[in-house]
Amino acid sequence: MVILSKGDHVWVDPDAKGEFDIPIGATVKFSDTGQIQLVDDEGNETWVSAAEASKLRQMHASSIDGVEDMIQLGDLNEAGILRNLLVRYRDGHIYTYTGSILIAVNPYQLYDIYGQKNIIGYQDKKIGEKQPHIFAIADNAYRSEER
Repeated sequence: MVILSKGDHVWVDPDAKGEFDIPIGATVKFSDTGQIQLVDDEGNETWVSAAEASKLRQMHASSIDGVEDMIQLGDLNEAGILRNLLVRYRDGHIYTYTGSILIAVNPYQLYDIYGQKNIIGYQDKKIGEKQPHIFAIADNAYRSEER
């Protein structure tokens, strides 16, 4: 039996079981005997019974606020990766690492993150010392070629 309280984060399985249907993150908004109200990552509110609540899976702490390097995710699966990208995107972070691989999410807007100041800020820095950025990957590649 899963005991959930307000503020807990869980994974909700999709109603359909198609190829592209994956669990979605949700937060417990209200929990009382026999009834639990959830708000998913898309803002939809749903009520689940105690019987349905037993199918919910607790979200790992690393998946709640997102991480800069997805190697650190406790929920290292498709749903965990996509949720991490969503959380970081909503926080204005379009770049995320997976080890030394950089994942970029198109923000469909201009960010002031490509100027000379940023280029200098990533020079001679190892991947992971600063926020994920294309300049970190570029400088790391350049330094590797110099050796």
